[in-house]
Amino acid sequence: MSADRVKDAGSAQAAARRYLAAQFGSNKVKEVSFSKSWYTPGAQKDIWEVEGDVVVKKGWFGKEHLHFKFQIDPATGRVIAYEV
Repeated sequence: MSADRVKDAGSAQAAARRYLAAQFGSNKVKEVSFSKSWYTPGAQKDIWEVEGDVVVKKGWFGKEHLHFKFQIDPATGRVIAYEV
């Protein structure tokens, strides 16, 4: 979702947070916690992988807990694959 270069785990988590806000709406994402962030060098493309949980507001009083896993391109900061 962003054109920022990803240099470390913190910036990979920031890219994942921006992607979640774009998917669900910034006012609906209430809590994001990251369990793992790691860099994977590949033969064709290197990626950052970020895994964690998000709490999304649903309706007036409801909320939904979701687990996510994103693969982020380190050159562009864009999410190239995801699992929610």
